[in-house]
Amino acid sequence: MAMLPYSKLKHSSRHILSFGIVLILTFVFNPRAHASTECKTLHTAGAQQWFPYAFNEFEGRLKATGIAFDVLSLLARDLGVTLKIETGLPWKRIESKLDAGELDILAGNYWNQARSRKWLITAPFAAEEVYVVLSPSLSQTRGTDLSLNALAQYIGVMPRGISLGEKFDSIKSNLNIIEVKDHDKMYEMMRRHRADYAVSPQSAALSHLNDPENDGMRISQSPISSNNVHFAISAKSKCASLFPEFNQALSARFKDGSIKQIIDTYDLTR
Repeated sequence: MAMLPYSKLKHSSRHILSFGIVLILTFVFNPRAHASTECKTLHTAGAQQWFPYAFNEFEGRLKATGIAFDVLSLLARDLGVTLKIETGLPWKRIESKLDAGELDILAGNYWNQARSRKWLITAPFAAEEVYVVLSPSLSQTRGTDLSLNALAQYIGVMPRGISLGEKFDSIKSNLNIIEVKDHDKMYEMMRRHRADYAVSPQSAALSHLNDPENDGMRISQSPISSNNVHFAISAKSKCASLFPEFNQALSARFKDGSIKQIIDTYDLTR
């Protein structure tokens, strides 16, 4: 077999070495390169009754759906990773699995300081307001223009273990709030006269107020807080390296109108 002249072999070796260095640098500094070798699948979960962002439907089997999952599915395709959704998990279990890196990304949450210290909170993909839903008796006697201070003398309910945003979290201890299993339980307690009001995101509240069983309940005139809706990536996940690229993909989908199209497919007053 003919040998390459030394001068050409030396040049070829330098070329191979240079190409190898380029590949190594590309792998080290390109998040997408990390994603292709480390993060093949994004394991996610979300709330079970947070319409329209993350909620469960039963179509022969339990199915997680909502704006957060639709947006996340789109971004997973953009990033070239598979999305695997876990259903039926209580919120506290979701948080503990995210803390441990057993879930890679949370499909929808509000920002607060505690979460920002332990999770990678993405740029927001939506915003919504939090309202008070008043029982029939309270709305009749006090109207719908109540301050948070005025609510201190009444019994309120909210879903267990969740955050309703930094503003409400900071004053919750001043209120007589009972935390219950889910949104359905909140409205059941008001129907049974065991609670005077519930605290809820606006869209979820309107969804329940359309139920004839909740006739007479009223939503407050003004929101008690306004929050952005984010994704949260586990700091212990092998997909944490996707964080910069995830935000870039999210920004791109905002600019091309894809996220607005997803949001517009949901009847926010259903």
